[in-house]
Amino acid sequence: MGVNLQVAKLLSSRLCHDLVGPVGAVNSGLELLEEGFDKDGSAMALLVRSADEATRRLAFFRVAFGFGAGTKGKATLDEAGTLAAGFMEYGKITLDWPSGHPQPVEPDVVKVVLNMVLMATESLPRGGGVGVSLGNLDEGLGVGVTASGETAVLRADLQEALAEGAKGAEGGGRGGGETLSARNIHAYFAQCMAHELGGLIEHSEGQNGEIQLAVIFPNSAN
Repeated sequence: MGVNLQVAKLLSSRLCHDLVGPVGAVNSGLELLEEGFDKDGSAMALLVRSADEATRRLAFFRVAFGFGAGTKGKATLDEAGTLAAGFMEYGKITLDWPSGHPQPVEPDVVKVVLNMVLMATESLPRGGGVGVSLGNLDEGLGVGVTASGETAVLRADLQEALAEGAKGAEGGGRGGGETLSARNIHAYFAQCMAHELGGLIEHSEGQNGEIQLAVIFPNSAN
């Protein structure tokens, strides 16, 4: 992807938005401890949980948005599953991620998959389950992410960002425009990366209302 300051700013905004909650709760727990309001241990419990949640989210975003997986090294999909499970630990959504994929893949493959999982969680406002399927196809590595739950829906702005990402990738990663925001920038980012790897994130709705995201990474990307 070419350098795009708008994308960098929006990704930073998104990161801060997702961390402000648990970090703020850590501060609240510290304030309660300082004021001596912790006779039942609730303040310490809040502090420990919030700090753990912030750590898990940072670990997830470090790989999903940044160079956490290494610029020249490899990552594994099993490791990505651990990060995704940690990210969802304290929410209302369960994760079904297949094990047995220790083979290294390109770091950007992991980033795309984690951002697909992030989109899936955002498609379940009332909770539910996210399922990930991985398969070695003739064309390459196939990845499917399904969001199942009450009122599951892929937001319109995420659909727009995926479409903009496909166009932006064609233009060297300099697409986007007014449709992008801190709420949907990760969809655009993931689509641009998928395109660079020779793939395309597609979305559909299943017969039971579940949201389905899918991409195939050509063999040359793995």
